[in-house]
Order: sequence, then C-alpha cells, then structure tokens
Amino acid sequence: MGEQTPTYVVSAPGKLMIAGEYAVLDGAEAIVAAVGRRAYARLGAFAQQELPLEAVAARARAEQLLGAVPGALHIDVSELRQAGRKLGLGSSAAAAAVAAGVVFAAHGRDLASPSVREQILGAAIEGHRVIAPDGSGADVAASVLGGFVRFRKLGDGVETHPLNWPAALELVVVWSGHAVRTSDMIARVRALQAEHPATYRQRMRALAEQSDQLISALLAAEDRAVLDCFHGYGTAMGELGDAAGIAIVDETCKQIRVLALALGGAAKPSGAGGGDVAIAAFGDPAGAHAFRVGCADAGFEVISLDLGVAGERHEESK
Repeated sequence: MGEQTPTYVVSAPGKLMIAGEYAVLDGAEAIVAAVGRRAYARLGAFAQQELPLEAVAARARAEQLLGAVPGALHIDVSELRQAGRKLGLGSSAAAAAVAAGVVFAAHGRDLASPSVREQILGAAIEGHRVIAPDGSGADVAASVLGGFVRFRKLGDGVETHPLNWPAALELVVVWSGHAVRTSDMIARVRALQAEHPATYRQRMRALAEQSDQLISALLAAEDRAVLDCFHGYGTAMGELGDAAGIAIVDETCKQIRVLALALGGAAKPSGAGGGDVAIAAFGDPAGAHAFRVGCADAGFEVISLDLGVAGERHEESK
C-alpha cells in the first residue's frame, strides 16, 4: 500500500479597509486591517473541488517558486460571508493567500517567517490579479501579514509596514444592506480619469492628503485628529463618487455617517463603497455603544468583527 499523501491546512484572515480607498491605486498610502474571520485551504488526498481562479493562479505561482506539491486543494471562505451574502471582507484575496500559503506549508516553510510571508504575499498578489488586475493588493497584504498594515503600491511591487491602532479608538462595522462589485466601482472611477483627467487628479489629491494626515495623526497618537481625518476621508470619497457619477457614499452610508458624527465619532465606507460595509470610529466607549443602539433602531446591522488579528498561519489538520 502506497504512502498516504499528508493533509496540510492553512488559514488567513479577511480584510477591512480603514482608509486609502481609490487613492492607493495611484500610489497613495492606505491602511488595511485583518479581520477575525478566516479563509481556509486544505491540501491533501481527496476529490478536487472547483476552485476560484485566483486560488488556482496563486497555487500555480507558489509552485513555480518552490516546486509542485501533490494533492487536491479545497478552499473555504464561508466565514467571510454571512447568511450566504458577500460582506466585502476580501474573500477572494484571502482565497489567494491561503492557496499560495498551503504550498509553502507543504514544503515545510515557516509561515510566521517574515521572508516566507513576503514570498507568499508576492505569489498571492499575482494570483489575485487574475480576477482583479486593477486591484492594489492591500487586501491580500492584510490576509498574509495580519494586524493593521500601512500599504503602498510601488509599480508592480508593494511596500508594507505594521501599524499600531490606538487602543482608545474603537472601530464599529456596519452592513450596508447590499453587496457591490468592487471592479464595477473602479471601472467608473477609471472612466472619470479618462474623460475628465483634471477632475480625477483633483479628487485623488484630496484623498491622498486625507490619508497622509490620518497616518500622521495615528503615528502622533492624536486621537481627535484621527477622527477628523477619518470623517474627511469619507467626505472625499463622496466627492469622488459625485464626480464619477456613482454613489460611493450611498444613502445608507450617509445616514450612518450622520449618526456617528452626532455621537462624537466618524464614519466612512470601507472599500469601494456603494454598498458592502461601512466603518465608524469612536474615541469614547459610550459613543460607540450609543452608535450601536442607534444603528439597531434605524435597522442597520452591526457586524461583530475582531480587527488586527493574526495573519496567515498553519493549522492542525483534522
């Protein structure tokens, strides 16, 4: 009887964009957080399932780097959905991350090693580009690296730095009520760039300035300034949407922003906007609590998420 193929299991978190949406595509710095819901990859001797294209491509790229590994691949991103609906938590990016990572695990590589994570990140970003050629890779970085990440796109490469989120600033995530295709939103913004380049540059400068100011405020531990910049980034996203003829800040998000502001906090879309989730920040626990109550009263669903969780890791096979 032949030797049985071992089973390898790897997990990686989804993501939540904190700031830097759209502007990150033009080289501005973004902030992205790993969330406490994970994707899983299993590699072993079982029947092959139909896989998302990004997972197939990420595995192939990892095998180009290290060599082919035997076994079928299973991907599970169910934790990154809720009641079967897409939440905008980077399920495709996480799928690419675990598909690449499980190859490294099968080759005996330490997934906690910074150099190994750098290689996994490169393979996963290349795999994810199969379905998101215009994406920045920030969502993949959150899945591989974990925590809060400062992220910048540099040509075909990326630059990342860990970021300590202030313990005094509480983040609350709210479901918009409907999903949105990020690629559709980006396409409309790219159309603005082609048709009205001066307006596009103006709106991108406004976003980049707010992102830079937010990061500076975070590094200086100026919590009130962080909230002001957080609100300002949401406003700049709305202005970009107005220029592109799309509701980046949709009606639900507008109401969420008004509620957060009235309670001493700030809110904005997370990701491309137009749907998926919004995120609010508060420097006062009482304000955050009142916001949750206000969301429930208004019929908005608060999503319970841990933020800044561990990145890609090897799991015990079952």
